[in-house]
Amino acid sequence: MSRAVIRFWVYALPLPLFVVMYFVWAAWSDNRVFALYVMLLPLFYGYVAPGIATNLLHKWRFKGPWVVGSYYAHHGIMYSANMSPLLFIALLGTRHESLSTATALRVLLCTGALYGYMAWVHDILMVRHDMVEIYSRSAAERRSPEEIVTHYAPLCFFLLGLTYAAGALLAFQTFVVHHKTDAASIVWVSLVGAILMFSLPSLAYRASEGNQG
Repeated sequence: MSRAVIRFWVYALPLPLFVVMYFVWAAWSDNRVFALYVMLLPLFYGYVAPGIATNLLHKWRFKGPWVVGSYYAHHGIMYSANMSPLLFIALLGTRHESLSTATALRVLLCTGALYGYMAWVHDILMVRHDMVEIYSRSAAERRSPEEIVTHYAPLCFFLLGLTYAAGALLAFQTFVVHHKTDAASIVWVSLVGAILMFSLPSLAYRASEGNQG
C-alpha cells in the first residue's frame, strides 16, 4: 500500500496539483505576481538545490522512471506541489492587510511544522521503496529507512518550510498589501526568498551529516 502511495505522490500528483494551486493562489490573493511567486520560488529551489546535491555533490541519487541525471525531470514541480498547499493552509483566514507579529509567527511555524512532517514521511517512503539512494553514514551502515531519514529530515524540512513561508510573507506584504509589483520589487523579494531557502536548510543538512553516529 505504501508503495502505491509514494508512486502516486511522486508521479501522478505533482503536475495537476501545481496547476490547481496556481489558480487557488491567484483567486485567494487577487494578485498574479504573488501567485507566481509562491509557485515558482519552490520550483526554482526544487531544481537547483537537489540538482547540485545529486549531480555535483553526490549526496543522493533518485531512481526509477523520469530520472534525468540523478533526479526527476519534474523535481521542481514536486517541491512546489508539496509546499504551496501547506503554506495556503497556514494562511487561511489571513486578511489582505499588514500582518501582526503573532500572525506572521503562526504562518511561519505552521508551514514549517506541516512541511517538516510531510516531507519526513515522504522521504521515509522513498527510501523504503528504493526510489532514492542516500550516501550517508547511516545508509552505509544499513540502518532502517526511518533512522536514515530522521538524521536530517525533521530540522532540515522544518527550516525549508519556514524559510519558504518567510519569503512568501515578504511577497505578501510587498505585492498584495502594498501593491508593489514593479520589476525592482519582484527582483529583490525573489532574491531574499531564494537566499533564505538556500541558506538555513543547507546549513542544517551539513550539521546533520556531522552529527551522524
